[in-house]
Amino acid sequence: MRATRQNGGVPEPELPELEPGVRLLDVEGDDRETGPLHSLVLDHLLLNDGGAVWVDADGHAVTRSLAALTPSMRILDRIHVARGFTANQHYELVRALPDQFGEDTSLVVCPAFDHLYRDAEAYADEGEDLLLRALATVANLANRHDVPVLVTRSTRDSFSDPLDAAARETIRCERTKFGPRFVGDEFETLVYPTENGTVQTTLTFWKRVLQARVSVQKTAKTPTPEVTVDGAY
Repeated sequence: MRATRQNGGVPEPELPELEPGVRLLDVEGDDRETGPLHSLVLDHLLLNDGGAVWVDADGHAVTRSLAALTPSMRILDRIHVARGFTANQHYELVRALPDQFGEDTSLVVCPAFDHLYRDAEAYADEGEDLLLRALATVANLANRHDVPVLVTRSTRDSFSDPLDAAARETIRCERTKFGPRFVGDEFETLVYPTENGTVQTTLTFWKRVLQARVSVQKTAKTPTPEVTVDGAY
């Protein structure tokens, strides 16, 4: 993982680099509020060719939030989203991932992986079984294609413990009074002073980090594209 890069002798903060394998993003609170999941996805696409396949649950694939962070709207064209609204729908979408995976796919995103399998309408054993089978599918996909699979969980408890076991790395996103802070096995968000002597790791700060990935001249000024397809790829 990276730490910082130099710009005119001044260190610029960077986001954790997503290595191949299952990567668990462990977020304090609702990640849609602070945007760490969206930031990591966009950062990966800015640094790598290809696109992302996103199996959504619990409404995490929000075009508005992605558009607010991205330095180029063209990046959103490379995100292909399918939504599941029940445990069985989510499982079938995950099971279909190998068929949807192309040579240009460089990232798989599965937020709130455990959420739908907790559905009260499903028997506990059935939900756990579907969760384990879905998790095995994405783990095998990551190993076979040597790509990162970024997952999050809705609740940290014994039901979601298999996500910990399957992950090669857990990237924690901790809340501080200055905003979100990432901590991984070999990475930690550093806090940098601003001109007025304060420090900052806010959502605006991460937007500035992403904007540094591309030049202002290449930033696209096109309308926000639609990136989601409910229930199917």
